[in-house]
Amino acid sequence: MIIDKPPLPGDEVVLALDDAPPSYDALDNLPPPLPRDEKAGPSTNQPSQSSQGDHRRQQQASSPTAPPKSPSVQYAVGKRPASASGSSWFNFGPSARAAKEVRNTIRGLLRDLVKQTDSQGAIGVLESCADACRTYDISLSSLLQERSIEGHTPIYWAIINRPAQPPRPDEPDIVTALLSHSAPLSDETRLRRSPAFAPLSGSDEIILGGNVPVDDVDVDDVEGDETAFIANFRIPMFQKRMRISQEINLEFIAKGRLWSLKFLVAKFSDPRLGHANIRTGSWVAALHLLPHSPPTYIDSRLVIDDPRARTHPLPSPHPQSGPPASLKEAVEGMMQQAEAESTMSPVSTSPRDKPKPRIELRMKRSEQLTAPASMRTTYYPVVVVSLEEDVRAKNLQFKGCPYIESDGSLVARLEARLVQSESECTIC
Repeated sequence: MIIDKPPLPGDEVVLALDDAPPSYDALDNLPPPLPRDEKAGPSTNQPSQSSQGDHRRQQQASSPTAPPKSPSVQYAVGKRPASASGSSWFNFGPSARAAKEVRNTIRGLLRDLVKQTDSQGAIGVLESCADACRTYDISLSSLLQERSIEGHTPIYWAIINRPAQPPRPDEPDIVTALLSHSAPLSDETRLRRSPAFAPLSGSDEIILGGNVPVDDVDVDDVEGDETAFIANFRIPMFQKRMRISQEINLEFIAKGRLWSLKFLVAKFSDPRLGHANIRTGSWVAALHLLPHSPPTYIDSRLVIDDPRARTHPLPSPHPQSGPPASLKEAVEGMMQQAEAESTMSPVSTSPRDKPKPRIELRMKRSEQLTAPASMRTTYYPVVVVSLEEDVRAKNLQFKGCPYIESDGSLVARLEARLVQSESECTIC
């Protein structure tokens, strides 16, 4: 007994009469099907699905008044509706190729931009690149921070090629324009004040908590001497970091070269000290070039003053007359001028308040100092001096050392000349 049921939603499939299935009564009188080989494929006596589909399409074409199928009918016959936009999950169309071509074009423009001396024209090109990036939904900030130009970013080369003084005071600056389009800066692009650029060791991070110490480095050229420079340092929590981390690294740029001055505790067969024979456990100062820096001779000294000397200056034994004849005279002249402009406190007659003599450690090399190809190199040329060579410098590791600031910072400076050292001191 067959019971008719009302149609359900989604079953509104209109079938022709010829396509209707036979009744059960008609199937009872049919002979059983003959056995056939399953591997041989479908029997040729049965109509194929393609022929049935052609027959159905012919019937639909013969009745022009047939209503169009609804979306439910399309789902019933197993067809997937096309998306409204016609786009797929993976965009390999012309728009993706166009965006890729625009990205490559902008990279080429940025490469030419950092070589230009006309800042106004370069900024105009940069604005055009920004408009193109907005049109094609490209991040100009990411392109400016890519290492796409000889292993460095466009910002890097703009800083390297930046003139010391702009041709006109009112002329816009390329570096400033690039930085304005580079926000937000990635962790890799941030400079010395970012933990990503100069990451703290695990012990330093625990010692200092969430506060990153700012090792202040200020480099000045010496007037009248093209080969000389002075690098001034202020190192927070010097003793504590040396005892726990056992290394403090200061990096700076001077005379077209990248430098690294390290304060460290010597270890047995320490590769950081090159081939220098330093007693294990000694506090050491090491100076070397960083990769991609040209070789040079170096004759320098590390100077550490008693903090009280800044309020009670030591008298100069040789008053200057005329231009400085040596780096020492130039440095002392600069210090005396700065002290004369500042407010001086009254000099105390107490022996306890009298400043101690300055610490001077010679750092020189008879051969040229060359930069390593990579910092992964086991040994590389380095200028090393042990703090134990000077009695006063040896006391830097002890609590209460008068050369340490009241807040635990160490203030020092490196006075250097890029000349070949001789038997006599060339900077004293």
